[in-house]
Amino acid sequence: LVDEDAAINAMMWQNAGRSGIDQWNFVLDPGSGAQDPTGSYVRRWLPELRGLPKKYLHRPWSADANTLRSVGVVLGRTYPHRIVTDLKAARKQTVEGLRRLRERHSDSIDANGYDIISLPNGQRTRVFTRKEFRGGGRTTMMDAGSSGRRLKKGKGAQSKNDRWKKSTQRLKLKRARRGGASMPIP
Repeated sequence: LVDEDAAINAMMWQNAGRSGIDQWNFVLDPGSGAQDPTGSYVRRWLPELRGLPKKYLHRPWSADANTLRSVGVVLGRTYPHRIVTDLKAARKQTVEGLRRLRERHSDSIDANGYDIISLPNGQRTRVFTRKEFRGGGRTTMMDAGSSGRRLKKGKGAQSKNDRWKKSTQRLKLKRARRGGASMPIP
């Protein structure tokens, strides 16, 4: 990495790959130019794009052929074609793939679709899971407070709202028994 920061890069790569427990709510789109508003970073590290007008600097594929030719840029030859051309479709494909992966590991998901992790002391706890990754209860999920029993699926299953209420009540009761405050659950 050109801008390596050993203190943060490992966690950032985990977050970006959804292998860490903190799922950030952003999609990085370098084409927006938000991370390089003046264009100085691109001009320094991508000299082949240096001559482009600022409005095309972060999206050279949007420049007309004459503009590209005038600065010596030939997409696919002097500068690569984009890998992701439809960000929305790629995002949808990624989320669907992630949901399929989570379905294969349903023993690590609670009744409301939140990830369950094991702590070093052996306890299991629920962690924040973005709503789009929870899949709307489509999977068979394990109740976080259970000893491994599966929740019903189909006709006799509880509604998502009922499961949420029961899960919330159980957690509040556990906190009360430990003397902790009853906090809202995400």
